[in-house]
Amino acid sequence: MAEIFKFKSKSMLTAAENLGAFIAKCRDQLTVFGTELNWDDPVWPNITVFAKLGVTTRKPKPQEVQAPEFIGFAKAYFRYQQGHRPTGTKNESKALRAVEASLLQVNGNANIDGLSITVLDEAAELARQHYSDSSAYHCGREIERLAKFVVENQLVSNAVQDWVNPIKRAEDKNKTGREAKKNREEKLPSDIALNALAEIFANDPIHERDIFTTSVFAMLMSAPSRISEMFALPVDCEVFETDREGIERYGWRFFAGKGYEGDIKWIPTVMVSIAKTAVARVRVLSENARQLAKWIEKHPDKFYRHASCPDVADDVPLTMEQTCMALGFAHNTPKTCRSCLNSRGLASEDGVHTLNSLWQHTMARLPDDFPWFDKDKGIKYNDALFALNANQLHRNRGCIPVELHKPTNNFFNNDLSPRETLEGKHSSIFDRHGYRAENGERVKLTSHQARHLLNTIAQRGGLSNLEIAKWSGRADVKQNRTYNHMTEYELVGMAERLDPTKALFGPVGEVAKHLPVTMQEFNTLEHAAVHVTEYGYCVHDYTMSPCEKFRDCVNCTEQVCIKGDDTEKLDRIKKRLEKSERLCLLADAAVESGEIGTDRWYQYHKKTVTRLRELVAILENPEIENGDQIKLRGNDFSQLRRVVAKKSIEAIEQKGKESEEAVMLDDLTTLLGGGLG
Repeated sequence: MAEIFKFKSKSMLTAAENLGAFIAKCRDQLTVFGTELNWDDPVWPNITVFAKLGVTTRKPKPQEVQAPEFIGFAKAYFRYQQGHRPTGTKNESKALRAVEASLLQVNGNANIDGLSITVLDEAAELARQHYSDSSAYHCGREIERLAKFVVENQLVSNAVQDWVNPIKRAEDKNKTGREAKKNREEKLPSDIALNALAEIFANDPIHERDIFTTSVFAMLMSAPSRISEMFALPVDCEVFETDREGIERYGWRFFAGKGYEGDIKWIPTVMVSIAKTAVARVRVLSENARQLAKWIEKHPDKFYRHASCPDVADDVPLTMEQTCMALGFAHNTPKTCRSCLNSRGLASEDGVHTLNSLWQHTMARLPDDFPWFDKDKGIKYNDALFALNANQLHRNRGCIPVELHKPTNNFFNNDLSPRETLEGKHSSIFDRHGYRAENGERVKLTSHQARHLLNTIAQRGGLSNLEIAKWSGRADVKQNRTYNHMTEYELVGMAERLDPTKALFGPVGEVAKHLPVTMQEFNTLEHAAVHVTEYGYCVHDYTMSPCEKFRDCVNCTEQVCIKGDDTEKLDRIKKRLEKSERLCLLADAAVESGEIGTDRWYQYHKKTVTRLRELVAILENPEIENGDQIKLRGNDFSQLRRVVAKKSIEAIEQKGKESEEAVMLDDLTTLLGGGLG
């Protein structure tokens, strides 16, 4: 476990002394990212790069590295924060780049002690210019967090702890309209791409790269997973269990990201056979790599004898051809052998290499984390479903059976999309099999689009948000919104299916067929939306006013009950009636005893009991057909009624009872139930 500490500044020290102590402790005492971490290197491999704002290369030139007076603090702050609150996005890096650029721009030097409100404002503005809306917002949040940290720990002399991120959160893209439609299309895979991959998979491809790509995508379509999660599956990931109905269920056991721990993702029945086939194909691809990893762990000093290895003793000098055979290089001509050996820095002569010396060369090229394929999840190379040999899937180079390779997200995605910058030197799986879009453009796809599609299908199928989050491996249910790409018309259709007669909704379901509509037509719609209550449905129009009968649906005239809709709802109404009758008797007794204020409770319970009895009588009346809508009239309080009544009285006083306006308002008052409520 990494060593961390809680930094405490000494109030009597100056900010510069505190800063020096903070940097020294983070450099010498923290073990976050490992004890082997090269502190002085501006590039921390697979972690971050301490480069200036706008530099995107992973190997920055000296002039592209952060300023010497700033980089020490940047490394210390980054390591400290990631130790106490590790994240995958590591937004501290974005904030540090923006702050360093702002310090240089405002003060002329990048010393963190020059931090001020002006510097922070400029850093936020630079974030807006260099990052997307979403990334800029998160960068601003980290800048705000940095400002509070340096003040609380007395690392700077200026009081900037009250600075607030001025960058607004990016607008939610779950909207309707042309932009929303475009966004949905970008997040979801095209039918052409899906059908193409399905066809290639079904035709049982023979080339290993095609097998790999189609199998991985078939697995992504079987369970909503991030590609990094899929690559971390163990070889024995398959789970078989029998449910309560005696049906065998099939799933995969693996760890998810974003805070969700290990779990089993069950595969939908329609995808089980495809999922099993995909796993079986990948297991065959990784067989040699897993055997190699197992051999290295057991025999780290003895050459791995693969199928093409020359059958000689380990200490016997090899010819150039035998050397290439042992390493898996091309060996058809002496010239080819020399070229392959020279590219590895090996002598290209007969008799200078043995299997023992080649094994030392091979062991020096082991992956950095060997034997761990994914240390965080406890998966070793000898147990990883997606462990591969070097160059195993390369189009032109031969597979190297004595070296290991760990596929990455980009390694997979590069085979799904054309790389235009390579100017025809790269062909995707769609290019290799001759698939094109209808307009002639090259087909492209991303691994994450499968996750968006499965989540949208789950929403369409009525799966609950909790179930979708669990299936997708999310810790926060709210993240489901990002992956739901149902159209507004699909949502209306789901609502309509609650009541095929659509009487509750008026003609709202027909709007899509007659767009655009005039404002007058829209205003004639009876109800734009409904929501379910424990007794029926509420048809209150929230565009007019908030609910004025919260949790008192029985006494509300905007509740609709459906005859024969649900026996459970009728049972609830009867239970409510029994409870209200008891309360009414208690209130009546309190009135008789002369307790102050009990008369109001008695009147309320009496009215409730009366309405419930009427409702039960109607719902149990055999003469009323199932499906009929029951809506009890009443004398509800309503701001609209109060306004109408007031206008009516004013009109009567001014123009008399025969006034046309007064009559109209009077009629409207009657229709609404009369009275002021």
